[in-house]
Amino acid sequence: MYYAKDLVHELKQARQIVVFGAGIMALGVVSCLMEPPYDLNLKCCLVSDKRGNPDLVAGVPVLDFQEAEGKLEKDVLVVIAAVDKNLASMEKSLHDHGYNRLISLTYEGDLWSLIRGNLYREWRKKEGKPYLTLEEELGKRVESAWEKEGEMQREPFSKPGKVVHVYRVCCHVDRRLKEDLSRYSWEIPIQAGAGLTGERICEICDDTGEHISYKNRQYCELTALYWIWKNDRSDYVGLSHYRRHFEVNEKDLETLADSDIDVVLTIPIFDVPSVESVYRRDHVEADWQVMMEGMKTLCPEYLKAARELSKGRFYYAYNMFLMRREILEKYCQWLFPLLFYCEERCSGRERDGYQGRYIGFLAEHLMSIYFLYHEKEYKVVHARKHFVEW
Repeated sequence: MYYAKDLVHELKQARQIVVFGAGIMALGVVSCLMEPPYDLNLKCCLVSDKRGNPDLVAGVPVLDFQEAEGKLEKDVLVVIAAVDKNLASMEKSLHDHGYNRLISLTYEGDLWSLIRGNLYREWRKKEGKPYLTLEEELGKRVESAWEKEGEMQREPFSKPGKVVHVYRVCCHVDRRLKEDLSRYSWEIPIQAGAGLTGERICEICDDTGEHISYKNRQYCELTALYWIWKNDRSDYVGLSHYRRHFEVNEKDLETLADSDIDVVLTIPIFDVPSVESVYRRDHVEADWQVMMEGMKTLCPEYLKAARELSKGRFYYAYNMFLMRREILEKYCQWLFPLLFYCEERCSGRERDGYQGRYIGFLAEHLMSIYFLYHEKEYKVVHARKHFVEW
């Protein structure tokens, strides 16, 4: 089952398709759309101004509006590949030049997540590995658990006493959001970095009990994860962000607690040309090497999975998950010694505010390595993520 089936159909039926953009986001979109299940023949990458842009994006020629005039059909389908903050201006520019059939993709957007999810499904199939989704797995369980003499029986799935806690990581500097989050009322807000401020925005703060709240500037949501590991004892536990949420509901969580699913992760990020090369391009290169040295020192059995991830094009971002308590315990026992190892050896480097969050960035890739190593041991499924705009 493909995500966004109507969109897949529209892409395949379009007579002519171009991508608007020629930067990093466009490289990912173009590379994705030229592979299964899409296999699209893209006419060009369209830009408003060729200055500062490459001549080709993944082999697709880059044309500006003037060069494209007369070469594109009136009903050409334009796929916008945008950084979130630039989307509105890009849409206006296209409308001003007479392009009105648009599909808008942004880096954090839900639609781009689904499009690359279809690519990841095809890649898993090619590798002879299953791609499991939460919707499909819970759907199967609903059918087998509720079906009785041809009728659906309304009986609870989770066993009495099973507890599921999904924490929403918040911070005192978070900006106001455009959406009402009441549909995620089952999430438990936890204030991360509470030890660095006197301001309190949540009942639960990560500076109580056993904690590393003071490390939040480098560890980001991981100070909340550490608190959950040390202070929460629910049977199934999860972590989301104030702007990023799993697309599940309370009934799903009840079902999940009594299912055979071990771990739920988000749809992976798609990196071109490889996960390691993109990390080295976008972050401090030396940090990656320290992470690899840490695994060689502390857990060398994971190096094969680490090298596979490095050369691959997919990884799990955001440090988001739902998982069984016993798996969380093992994961954190493995993860935090590696993070402390990296912090000890990388902390002296000069960084701006964004790169100062390097421990959080490394942890995303370590999570990917961990579950790649254990993929035959744990049943891992994928869930949709919703991103909330400011």
